[in-house]
Amino acid sequence: MAVDTQNLHGVDDFLRKLKSLPPEIVSKRGGPVKSALRKGGVVIQKAAQQQINTITAKPDEDGYVSTGTLAKAVVVRRDPRPQRSGANERYRVLVARRKYPDGTKTIATGRYLELGTEKRAPTPWLTPAYFSARQEALNTVVSELEKSINRIIKKLSL
Repeated sequence: MAVDTQNLHGVDDFLRKLKSLPPEIVSKRGGPVKSALRKGGVVIQKAAQQQINTITAKPDEDGYVSTGTLAKAVVVRRDPRPQRSGANERYRVLVARRKYPDGTKTIATGRYLELGTEKRAPTPWLTPAYFSARQEALNTVVSELEKSINRIIKKLSL
C-alpha cells in the first residue's frame, strides 16, 4: 500500500522558532511536535469512526446489527520507532487488536470492509476518512504546533 505524505508549507517561521529553542525542550519526550501530531491523528480517527458508523448503521441482509466494536477499535498510536520511516516523531491511525464476542478480530473486520472479500464488495472507510480529513488534520497540527511553541517561548522569556 502506498503511503501518502503531506508537506507543510508556510511553517518556516515555526521551524526558526523550534531551532531557537534549547535542544532539551525540543526533543524532550517529543516536545510540542508530539502533542500536535497526536491531535492531528485524532481528527483522522474521528473521521474514520464516523465512516464506520455510517457503513454499519443499518442492519445488513443477514440481520447483523453493529456492536460498535470496530469503531471503538480505531485508535491513534505513537510509533515507538519513527526513524524507520525517516521521521523523528510519528503517529498512526490504526485498528487495535480486539475481539468480537464470537471471536472474530477487529483487524480482520476492518480489512474485509476496506478491501472486500470474494463474497463481499469493498466498502472503504479508512481511505475516504483520510482523504476527507487530511487537510483539517494538517491545519490542526500547524495550529497546535504554533500554540505550543509560542507558549514555550513565552515561558522561557520570563
